[in-house]
Amino acid sequence: MLLSHHEDKSFVHRAFWISLFIKGLDGMLQLLGGIAVFAFAPGTLGRAYRWLTRFLVGDRAHNPEADFIKDAAHSFHMNVEMLVAIYLLANGIIKVLLVYGLLKEKLWVFPAALVGFGLMFSLELYRLSVHFYWGIFILMCISIFVITMVILEWRKVRAGMSEPG
Repeated sequence: MLLSHHEDKSFVHRAFWISLFIKGLDGMLQLLGGIAVFAFAPGTLGRAYRWLTRFLVGDRAHNPEADFIKDAAHSFHMNVEMLVAIYLLANGIIKVLLVYGLLKEKLWVFPAALVGFGLMFSLELYRLSVHFYWGIFILMCISIFVITMVILEWRKVRAGMSEPG
């Protein structure tokens, strides 16, 4: 018999719900960020980003992440803000939909979430390999936690479904 989320008091299930909250919050913030890029005048967010990065990491002449975004935008013949908005909106929508499916305990969502979160983790790993940022490292640690919790919860849900009811 499959336990509902209200009856399951195990550490794994609680950690799974915490990880979904974190990933859902991350997705919502990315959605809001993507909308903000469209809402503000061009250049406004770029100035805010430059101020924030100078505040957080100091003045550096070379920022590999910013250079990557600029190069990608130019190769797609679009402005940087449009590329950032598309990136944020796509990531946010994917995360929110995956978290919603996991909250509904849809069995097919577990492998989809592992693929989606795994691809996002790969991007974080690539970004970290280009240049170390504590923020990216923390996001990677959160992603590892979320992926681990999804795997453990998926195993538990599948085992619960195979039990005679």
